[in-house]
Amino acid sequence: MGIVVAVSARNSGNQVYWTSEGRSATTRQRASQAGLEDAGTLAKLCELCPVMVSVCPPEFAEAAAEQVARLSYRGTYVDANAIAPGRVQRIAGRLEEGGARFVDGGIIGPPATTRNRTWLYLAGEHAAEIAPLFSAGPIEVEVLAGGVGQASALKMCFAAYSKGSIALACSVLAAAQQLDVLQDLKRQWARSGPSLAELENEISRAAPKAWRFTGEMHEIAATFEGAGLPPDFHRAAAEIFRRLGQFKDGAAPGLNDVLGTLLK
Repeated sequence: MGIVVAVSARNSGNQVYWTSEGRSATTRQRASQAGLEDAGTLAKLCELCPVMVSVCPPEFAEAAAEQVARLSYRGTYVDANAIAPGRVQRIAGRLEEGGARFVDGGIIGPPATTRNRTWLYLAGEHAAEIAPLFSAGPIEVEVLAGGVGQASALKMCFAAYSKGSIALACSVLAAAQQLDVLQDLKRQWARSGPSLAELENEISRAAPKAWRFTGEMHEIAATFEGAGLPPDFHRAAAEIFRRLGQFKDGAAPGLNDVLGTLLK
């Protein structure tokens, strides 16, 4: 997803840097193919870039921002990670106290290479200034009314259903298999229920990426808890995706492999 954001900025006429320090050969190759320039270190990136965009797994978002804050960054920091509004507000406060400007971001959609498939939502006092940096796409940009936390809240609510429903479907099918009623359930769903073919496709596509969803589910749980709603559904979803971690970055598995892994 970081490459989609970076390419959109580059397509829009901006010079785009990244940092290779501590990154894998695969990531280096991806950045090179996208035409990104290597700043080498985070410290150098802070020197070179008036705008910095953070796109990383949610469990690393706060630590990444803290590193930038310790380098006394005074540009505009865009946090586009899948994190709870409370966390993004805490990160904003940390960076702003050091002199940086802050924009809250939320990305909805796949890492697409065509337009009208992936949206970057921005919120906060400086959001409208940042939006034109990505105007050429392929990512679409929309500025939300309200302050820091609005873009993250939208992302959390969207993913709560889109990814949470996949975890629920996994749980239902695994329970049915364990209780020896899977074929009966499939037969009943064929009469009046969700499309099994669509569910199987969604589960199969999600399994290789499930390791990335675990932290996001915990962020959604924190979001719901902050809104006065029970958080436990998405904590359970986090456990479902954790169990599917063995499929990381592999080929899309069949349903039987997914259910077997969940039931181990």
